[in-house]
Amino acid sequence: MKLKFSLPALAAVTLVSLAAYSWFGDTDQDVGPVTEDRSTTGQSARIQPTSTPPETSAKPNLAMQLAVQYLERYGETIEHPATQARLFNERHELLEMHPDNGAELFTRAIQLAFPDLKVKILALMTDLERYQAWLEDNELRLQGLRVMERQAALWQQREAIFGDLANQIWADERNALEQKSEDFAHSLSRLNQADELQLQELAFQLQTTVDELYGNDLTAQMAGSGALGHTLFSMDSVQSQLKALPADERQEKINDLRRQLGYSDAVVEKLAEEDQARQEKWTKGKAYMAEREAISQRLSGQELESALQALRQEHFGVTAPTIAREEEEGFFRFERRRRYGVN
Repeated sequence: MKLKFSLPALAAVTLVSLAAYSWFGDTDQDVGPVTEDRSTTGQSARIQPTSTPPETSAKPNLAMQLAVQYLERYGETIEHPATQARLFNERHELLEMHPDNGAELFTRAIQLAFPDLKVKILALMTDLERYQAWLEDNELRLQGLRVMERQAALWQQREAIFGDLANQIWADERNALEQKSEDFAHSLSRLNQADELQLQELAFQLQTTVDELYGNDLTAQMAGSGALGHTLFSMDSVQSQLKALPADERQEKINDLRRQLGYSDAVVEKLAEEDQARQEKWTKGKAYMAEREAISQRLSGQELESALQALRQEHFGVTAPTIAREEEEGFFRFERRRRYGVN
């Protein structure tokens, strides 16, 4: 098959081939492994052939072949850390095929193919070895984590080892996650305004969106953590329909939606009890706000403050001081928008 090169890559391959030929191509003499001769003037290392027994003469040729392959595959974008990281698999395969001298062959090939980047590439290989060892040591622990927790652990370790390079090495993965987040936000915005859809259909489309973007495992985890239900019941399109229902029917509908999302009967029952407790607080809070408004119309000054303190104590008991502090800061919790199934 004809190899395809850009002009820079083709030129680089040609130079490597010519250099390798001049170093190793003389078939009339035995040529051994390469050694680095570093001058004391700080100049770049010069690769010199050394005389060794005939059975080792194929090693330089293999290093040259590898260099040409690496240039062909990675030469156009080798400046990018993500491309350099792809050489890790090449090195791993080489070590499996040549356990005795694979590391030496890889170093020679990198020196031939990318002399200016040799130090960076080899340092990156060392860091990738550390990361791979960490993955192997923590395999069982990582498997036991939820999807989002596992991703967080992976990125934490990547940034600890590679620093800012982590975002460049795993740029495709990061971009894919960001694209999924963008797609999810777009779908959520559409569903939030889909007043024409029935509640069951809204829940179905939300579930389907999460499944398609993140997989069934994450959907189940979101349901188990309550995140999926919180997302559904935060939608304006859902709240507008729930608000129009009588209280008993509304709670039944909320229970049905939770079951549809995968909540167990025990969890549905527990959440229904929490809904009832929240409803009682809202009922009490609305009554308090109505009385507070009436008192504020009649009284002022210290007389008003004393009356409000007594009113808060009557309605909220031990939480009255908390309500008072919130009001001093301008926050009135019962003027917030009510979202059934959430607050």
